[in-house]
Amino acid sequence: MTYLFLDTEWADPIGSELVSLALISEDGIHRFYAERDPLPEEATDFVRSVVYPLLDRGKWRMCDQAMTTGLRAFLGAIPAPIVLADYPNDLALLKYVIAGFDMSDELAAACGPIPQPVMTRMLKEGAMGMLVEDYFAGHSEAAARRHHALVDAEALRMAWLVVTGRIEVPAWARTVHLQ
Repeated sequence: MTYLFLDTEWADPIGSELVSLALISEDGIHRFYAERDPLPEEATDFVRSVVYPLLDRGKWRMCDQAMTTGLRAFLGAIPAPIVLADYPNDLALLKYVIAGFDMSDELAAACGPIPQPVMTRMLKEGAMGMLVEDYFAGHSEAAARRHHALVDAEALRMAWLVVTGRIEVPAWARTVHLQ
């Protein structure tokens, strides 16, 4: 089994308009990152002023069909993927992309086999939430790019590695005392 850490960004207040999606494996080696192209036109002021300027665009820009194809291929190549997220909407948007957005059945079928990763939500209260905040406090370059899906997925991964004892408590994890 392979743990994958998920984060998404979305444009609208209800979280239905995906902007970007990132998955990072526990070991940090396997990464999937994609930005929707075109971007949702109806975006909140926060998204327009904070999220959109952080986007990388370039090779990460993908139409819905390319994003679904790429995500299915990525997940299909991961042994027994278990996707962890700290917010339920992240999982809902991941399922939406895997299913093929709102494409016709024919177009969605052309995106390749549908993977069936196990998806679960981990709580961001307590130690996890504090460690995510500590990660950003201890990494100014990451803090400057907070609300970029790949950066946020990395913060979540690092917090989980500390909470589960997979790595020693690093210097940046100052507020949490894990015993």
